[in-house]
Amino acid sequence: MKYNEQRAIDSATDLFWKKGFQGAGMRDIQQALDMRPGSIYARFENKEGLFTRVINQYAEHGRARLQAVSEHQEPLVALRTFFVEEVTGASEKRYKRQCLLVKSLAEFDNLGEAAKQAILNGMDALHEGFGQVVAALSAPPHNMIKGDESLIAHWLQEQFVGLRTLAVYASDARINLLIDKLLLDLKGHWPALNRPASDE
Repeated sequence: MKYNEQRAIDSATDLFWKKGFQGAGMRDIQQALDMRPGSIYARFENKEGLFTRVINQYAEHGRARLQAVSEHQEPLVALRTFFVEEVTGASEKRYKRQCLLVKSLAEFDNLGEAAKQAILNGMDALHEGFGQVVAALSAPPHNMIKGDESLIAHWLQEQFVGLRTLAVYASDARINLLIDKLLLDLKGHWPALNRPASDE
């Protein structure tokens, strides 16, 4: 079978998502990619090199999807669709409901510097994507949000991460309700950043 790099990265993504970096042994990788050890090392250097490629692609995919949300004619509607699609995936692969970046953070101390940096860059890329969405919702003609855009983008990313973790075991009905609540809160009042402490 002719080697297909994208297929190999996709197979590795599914494997690391399911088993984590530490849990995925070289035998698992060989089976998932249908490649001999020599070919894996030649193309990716080592297990961590493959993992880094997976994380980079995963983060870029998320950032690109959020950019598409920000450019949508109705970004709030597109944002809800994004949340629903990312958080309520197929029940037979519930492990994919959790963010791969967050799952990987649990193994952060056991990773090499390249993999660690890929995860941190990935979190920054997601923040950038959420920032684009917040900027679109804050600007005309939408004018739905008023507040510090970076702060709101961080909050939105944190809600996303939390929902994806919850969705591993919670019902879709509960998750959809929380998504709707999140969107309502997003349009609500945002306190000023670094407010002075009360004199009381």
